[in-house]
Amino acid sequence: MLIIIILCSLFCHSSLSDDSKELTIKDIDLLTATITDLQQALHSNQITSYNLVKSYLERIKKVNNELHAIIETNPDALDQASKLDQERNDNKDAKRSPLHGIPLLIKDNIATDDKMNTTSGSFALLGSKVPRDADVIYRLRKVGAIILGKTSMSEWSASRTTNQTREGWSARGGVSKSAYVENGDPCGSSSGSAIATSIGLCAAALGTETDGSIVCPSSRASLVGIKPTVGLTSRAGVIPVSHSQDSVGPMGKTVRDVALLLEAIQGIDPRDNATLNIDAVRPNNYTQFLLGTEGFKNMRLGVVRYGVFYNYTTSESDIMSEEQIQSANDAIELMKHYGAYIEDPANIQNIENINNGTSESVVLKTEFKQDIEVYLSKLQNTNIKTLADLIQFNNDNKQLEFTEYMPDHNLFEASENTTGYNSSKYTEALATNLRLGRTEGIDYTLDKYNLDALIMIGDGASSTAAIAQYPIISVPLGYLTENNGINKTLTGTPYGILFISRAWREDILLRVAHAFEQATHVRDRVRPKYAI
Repeated sequence: MLIIIILCSLFCHSSLSDDSKELTIKDIDLLTATITDLQQALHSNQITSYNLVKSYLERIKKVNNELHAIIETNPDALDQASKLDQERNDNKDAKRSPLHGIPLLIKDNIATDDKMNTTSGSFALLGSKVPRDADVIYRLRKVGAIILGKTSMSEWSASRTTNQTREGWSARGGVSKSAYVENGDPCGSSSGSAIATSIGLCAAALGTETDGSIVCPSSRASLVGIKPTVGLTSRAGVIPVSHSQDSVGPMGKTVRDVALLLEAIQGIDPRDNATLNIDAVRPNNYTQFLLGTEGFKNMRLGVVRYGVFYNYTTSESDIMSEEQIQSANDAIELMKHYGAYIEDPANIQNIENINNGTSESVVLKTEFKQDIEVYLSKLQNTNIKTLADLIQFNNDNKQLEFTEYMPDHNLFEASENTTGYNSSKYTEALATNLRLGRTEGIDYTLDKYNLDALIMIGDGASSTAAIAQYPIISVPLGYLTENNGINKTLTGTPYGILFISRAWREDILLRVAHAFEQATHVRDRVRPKYAI
């Protein structure tokens, strides 16, 4: 009983303060409103999509100069909202989907064939014309979502330089900042999508991840974010880093919001061969796996401690703060209380080689050169067609593209010097990634202990799933206090807990994440610092 009382004091729901009137549209708090909340309000005529878009745009004007979460807004968003309102008015029961009339923000590397730019945060592609909407955008428009604007990001998805001193910076977007901590690093590269969702500038957002770029900013923004199995969502029309590791995924305030978005954007696309995988499992309804705390029952979960909670040579942690470790340990006890079987530890045997090896870097640099040139070749209204062209643009426009946050383009140059897919160095590195991540990594560990999923914490815990091409989800776990043992300036920074499983097992991740969310309600405990 004492353990349950302690856990409840740490995790149980506590109400938010009442200082939210400025955020409301007829009693709708945009900071906390979920997709389901907004859809219910739309259906009951409490709000219209037009007024909802207008209110989001007004909030963007108020906070974006401070947080730099958004690069540009869609000049046609209000017109789109009016048309979707008219559809709803013509037939109240004919809404296209739960996303009908819901405003979403999109990372600036996802193509939209409209009046907005798609630039990956760089001036190099400003004014270029994409051939069509990215497949995920086509799917969102089809189900009635409103594309409200483009979010800031780590320029070129943090693939330009190893000397970038801060995540979430781009030439076009500027320095994006956490909504929870003054001048806080939001993590990258889907930083703007996370910040905007956390501060109530949209209902939810799309990000992309190569390694950590959805789950890390989601963790820092007290959000839920999922990187799906590579191939569940199409990358066609997305400015690439690596076809082996890139994935488009949703970021939202709740697991349910993320599940609704995942339902909408997943699917087969002939323009992306990864979506044609014959082993793919594509449920039409992901919300069916959201069972509340009952979702822990009969779940077998393993805790990866070595190389995550503590370092490789000692049992002492120089990776996570004691505060984060204690929160994770309390969370593990809570999962046991609700019926989960916990194998602790369930370490990944080669995690040191994964985190400190070079094979991932070789794959990313080789694939970026090839993949970016395929993407650039399809653009109109631009002379930028190769990676060499991008390097030349940066050299010619240092006043625009080079700052203290990104002083060089050494990764671009390293990528330019790769020799293609026939290189033995590349083929060996790709095989090493799959061996370390799958057969000797996630698959081996899950099989060894007969587990459904693995539990990890920390901003750097995503690489195993990344090189395996497997799904990973982040759910809010806590907030750093003044006694965090790292740095007092980080006080208030959110952090998350991660769950990883096999390919195409998004159902397991959503089930466990929802169970944890419903048992803890961590996001509800703290309002962002900039909740004006």
